[in-house]
Amino acid sequence: MTLLARIRSSPEALRGALVLIAATVVALVWANLPGDTYSEFWHLSLGFELGEFTFSLDLRHWVNDALMAVFFAHVTLEVRRELELGELRDWRRASVPVIAALAGLVIPALFFAGLTWGSDAVGGWGIVVSTDTAFVLGMLALVGRAMPPQLRVFLVTLAVADDVGALGVIAFAYTDHFTPLPLALAVLGLIAIGVMRWLGVWRGILYLIPSVLVWVGFLLSGVHATLAGVAIAFLLPIFPTRLADLRRAREHVRAFQISPSATSARSAEESLSRAVSVNERAHRMLAPYVTWMILPVFALANAGVRITGDSLADAFASQLTWAVILGLVVGKIVAITASTWIVTRVRPGALGGALGMRHILALSTLAGMGFTISLFVTELAFDNPLLVQRAQIGVLTATVIAAALGSVAFGLLSSRERRGAPDRTILVRPLDPTRDHVLGDPAHAAMTVVQYGNYGSPFMPTAAEVRSAMQARFGRDIAYAYRHLPLDEPLGRDVALAAEAAGEQGRFWELHDELIREAPIESDLQMRRAAARAGLNLRRFEEDRRRGIGRERLEEDIADAAAMRLEQAPTFFIGGVRYEGPFDEATLTAAVAAGIPRPELSPSSPLAGGGVGGHA
Repeated sequence: MTLLARIRSSPEALRGALVLIAATVVALVWANLPGDTYSEFWHLSLGFELGEFTFSLDLRHWVNDALMAVFFAHVTLEVRRELELGELRDWRRASVPVIAALAGLVIPALFFAGLTWGSDAVGGWGIVVSTDTAFVLGMLALVGRAMPPQLRVFLVTLAVADDVGALGVIAFAYTDHFTPLPLALAVLGLIAIGVMRWLGVWRGILYLIPSVLVWVGFLLSGVHATLAGVAIAFLLPIFPTRLADLRRAREHVRAFQISPSATSARSAEESLSRAVSVNERAHRMLAPYVTWMILPVFALANAGVRITGDSLADAFASQLTWAVILGLVVGKIVAITASTWIVTRVRPGALGGALGMRHILALSTLAGMGFTISLFVTELAFDNPLLVQRAQIGVLTATVIAAALGSVAFGLLSSRERRGAPDRTILVRPLDPTRDHVLGDPAHAAMTVVQYGNYGSPFMPTAAEVRSAMQARFGRDIAYAYRHLPLDEPLGRDVALAAEAAGEQGRFWELHDELIREAPIESDLQMRRAAARAGLNLRRFEEDRRRGIGRERLEEDIADAAAMRLEQAPTFFIGGVRYEGPFDEATLTAAVAAGIPRPELSPSSPLAGGGVGGHA
């Protein structure tokens, strides 16, 4: 799932967070019932015997060592995808949330260490370094509905970088009792996965057996078994969907439509699977299990804190509980806000046109919801049940405080956003000749026109005719820019990236016009034909497409369009304001003419004394 898909799936994030909250409440109620059934249940032993060999773990360790290995594998699959194909691939785009995430790891840990220095609790600094992505995405879906989608992009990028840091903390700070020999089993499993990847094995199920060997090797070695999921996920194959695979899949699907049979259905299914990397298929397959089973079961197994007047009094009188609360709540706010402010002072505009520091401040209040990994690290950091209890109470308290602060902050911000932007008619990112594809000189033009277009739309030829008419009539009085809005048509994103690849050769508009002549684009053959007619170096063109040149600009255009609720292409912005009228040439050019200040017109200007149909 891409970042844009994550943005669109916010209702699912909200439902997942509600299930996680429900599991936490059940754990708290269960742990505080008379008797000790909660603890007794999670300490039940489960395993198997094979001859003289016995393997057994209690239920809580099955959850924390096995199910959480799947959770961390799921997280790492997303990290890999973002590093290879997504937000973290482009440092310029990802730098602000990544730096904020790094600050969010270090500064809360310093808060914690400063408050617990000299005590037995200081080793628990890793409790406050991570943000619970599931909770924060769910809360943002609940209280941040009026926010620009770029804020969710920022959050997901921050969360991915945060997860990388948390995995590193667990690997290097909370691994002990190391026994090197069993790691040979893990290495053997990882080598098998690497060889399968090299051979191009595409059936995900075949990677399962060596993955089990890796997990067992990590568990027996003393390295925390959850890191097996990290190692496995980093080795699974990942690649962007190739057009050749799309064509093959389309042919098999068409064959099934013509002659439905079990054989043609199997061929179509296999060709579709081959077109998508093991990484993406595994991430999609694991997502519902992580959301609806693994995280709720983890909360059920780890959030059961016995709460009494005495336990609360003990916790809130201890340095440890307050160190957790202040580290997560205050530390995250200070770290994310201050680091982002510094970066934007050094590099103005780094947040983009739709985000401001007010958005980042509101988001930082939610980042104190450490919950899942914070509870997980608590179990790793302390053997003393009293310290575990104090830290757990601190984590739960910090999560509640962060949720309350975030609700207030986003309530106030949402009210301001609605007052400041009652509609979505204003262009969120002003025309920028350093990033946009522009015809004309924006510095000297009397009017700007920005088109959001989609090469898969049958209306693109009409939009091209309108552009030509504007250029012929207004000349240097307008600057005309094109941005991408691929929507969901087949090959829409691929065609947009092809246009960006042409831009690398300085021939964006040449390919743009040729693509319009081919519109609607429905095949790779049409793109290649257009590229040849546009005079491109085809070998360099294909290489730039393979490398995903221009992907960051495309993602920015898509996110901006989502912020303005654009749902059709073409959409025009004239002078930075959305045009809502008919798309015919006469009406559009009249709208441009009406927006150009008449005192600036010279007697020889094509606008003087005329207008459309003789009316200015």
